[in-house]
Amino acid sequence: MKHSQAALLLILTLILTLYPFTEPQAQNVKDFFYAEPETKNLPVFVRGNLEAKKILLFIQGGGAERGIDFGRSDYPFWKNTLEKEVAIAYFDQRGLNRSLKKIDTLKINPTQVTKDIITIAKTLHKKYNAAIYLFGHSNGGQDVLDCLAKFPDETSFIKAGIAFNPPITTDFSPERYKYYRPLYLKNLAQEFIAQKKDTVYWKQALEWITEKDSLYDRETIMQWKKYTNNAYKSVERKISVGMALKVIFSRPYNPIKYLNNKPSKYISNKLWEFNKNLNRWAYLPNIKHRLLLITGRYDNIAVPEELEEAHKLIPNSELIIIPNSKHWTLLDQPQQFNNAVLNFLKNTD
Repeated sequence: MKHSQAALLLILTLILTLYPFTEPQAQNVKDFFYAEPETKNLPVFVRGNLEAKKILLFIQGGGAERGIDFGRSDYPFWKNTLEKEVAIAYFDQRGLNRSLKKIDTLKINPTQVTKDIITIAKTLHKKYNAAIYLFGHSNGGQDVLDCLAKFPDETSFIKAGIAFNPPITTDFSPERYKYYRPLYLKNLAQEFIAQKKDTVYWKQALEWITEKDSLYDRETIMQWKKYTNNAYKSVERKISVGMALKVIFSRPYNPIKYLNNKPSKYISNKLWEFNKNLNRWAYLPNIKHRLLLITGRYDNIAVPEELEEAHKLIPNSELIIIPNSKHWTLLDQPQQFNNAVLNFLKNTD
């Protein structure tokens, strides 16, 4: 009897050893480094699952934003969603969150921004032996387009690009105010009228934009924003104390730099000025990478009409317009946004 029990125990031990009932642990990563270690420029924070050997290089919007703060605080809630499937790399733009008193102003320009992104992407590719996807929101999405279109040879190692809510026109583009944004309000009003939703209001909006036909002054632009903002109300995500603490007690956070905000404003304004002579439509056809474009149906910053035109110009592109969302599709409809991203990644294997 004892011998049979011992034999049974041995068999069970072998079964548990060879066929464990616990799921294998994911290959998780949480790392911090500088892409320019000597100057302490371009700090990079990487977090997520590296099992699939895929890294999304997140490019923050806003002109001069701190991507690491965005990631550390987990503001988009990617830590328990996208980062369960892939790794995401966050970085701070050149000149931000540094202890040095002066910024090298000669290097604050759009070309340097794209070169910095490529430098970080190459570092990630080599360091982790992973496929790199450029992954940018708003102005960061514009940077994705600029990198792939202007530097096709230098970005040949990059697997693909994902640009979500990127305006194609700029504040200085005549076609923004004469064509795309007036057309957006017309289409929006006609859609609500067809659905018999608040028809009196939207008939008024349609009549107004038909008479104006272009947004030619500040008063007209403000009225246009008032109409379009009423199409959908986003739920604002508040920054909790926990989110703030995750940022404050992590590298390379610099409370003084953050609170005075002068470097951010300076860099943002300087980059904004370079848009005066920019015509992004001219070089979009140069993009040869696979590209996913995402915007919200009610995004009045990256209006669907612009993204539809961009989709036609970019040979290997896909466009997804997410319903019931505005400029922050990742927050308004997180499940649909995350599914769109993960499906695209799966299809680029």
